[in-house]
Amino acid sequence: MKKTAALLLVLLLLLSLSVPALAADVARSTQALEVDGRRVECEAYNIDGYNYFRLRDVAALLSGTPAGFSVAYDEEAQAVLVKTGEAYALQPGDLELGEDRSATAVPSRQSVRIDGSDAALSAWNLGGNSYFKLRELGEALGFGVDYDAGRRTILVRSGAPARLGETPDAGREYLDKLIFLGDSTTYGIGYYYRHGYPDLVPPSQVWTPTNGTMTLSYYATTKIYYPPTGEELLIADAAARAQPEILVITLGVNGISFMDEEWFVRDYSALVKSIREASPDTRIILNSIYPVADSCEYWGINNEKIGAANGWIETMASDLGVRFLYCFEALEVDGKLPESGQNGDGLHLTGESFGKVMAYIRTHALPEA
Repeated sequence: MKKTAALLLVLLLLLSLSVPALAADVARSTQALEVDGRRVECEAYNIDGYNYFRLRDVAALLSGTPAGFSVAYDEEAQAVLVKTGEAYALQPGDLELGEDRSATAVPSRQSVRIDGSDAALSAWNLGGNSYFKLRELGEALGFGVDYDAGRRTILVRSGAPARLGETPDAGREYLDKLIFLGDSTTYGIGYYYRHGYPDLVPPSQVWTPTNGTMTLSYYATTKIYYPPTGEELLIADAAARAQPEILVITLGVNGISFMDEEWFVRDYSALVKSIREASPDTRIILNSIYPVADSCEYWGINNEKIGAANGWIETMASDLGVRFLYCFEALEVDGKLPESGQNGDGLHLTGESFGKVMAYIRTHALPEA
């Protein structure tokens, strides 16, 4: 009997050594967070490689968006009650950054009901608060979660349309915040400002190459004239230097003559990502390509192709979590640029046409950050 007991004890010891301890790797998250392209701060933890957030913080971040939801607690059932589509009222402590609670992490069995149904969500308790896996919350509540490894940034998309809607006139003050990056259809903004069109913006707010034009496919090697110093800089370097508050990009009219959708979207997306990496707090607006007149002299550029490309740009804006500005509609009549709106070649705008663009931008402004 003694030998049998000894053997059993040895076997139990061996088994205990062969089974690894169930310990989680918990650390405060060092990754940045963007919601619909807007940089925000929120307490989060990385647990075994996944990001975990407080439910109320997520509700606060998504408040007022199509993915908004309310949060309440049922004391009797000891369950968190979530209702999608309901407004969330900010509570004391929401979005506050407290002390590091990594050492207090223990698995949580907190019950959550979404629209009356039990939700299976991974959760941990840190310092008395439940934290939930962000990707699971996105799947359960209908918002998108992605990760930009280059910028170490978590991307949350609420499902809000990328296109900027009509707003009250944001005025000259709003225009003064903008930097315009683009090709020859952007160069004209500064040119006409210097020639008696004060409703536009000065050349100091316009980034184009010194020759005035740019082709999308050369985005990575093209240098723009950098007004503050007079240098010629790569686009990403200029963004890193200036850290613009709002950048309006108007590109692609040259590219549509030879680029297919895959090529166009690939290069344009890479440009946007390079700017975001260089200047993470810059809010980016992708502007539509402008219509051309029937007299357009450039082969391969027409309104049918422009319409298709504007669809690519709007979809891309949504996918990247930036905003889309449909200035095309400020200029078109029956789907094209009137001859009175072009300056001689059917493609480039007059000063009056740029005035319409600026008026449209002022009345389709970004919401306050």
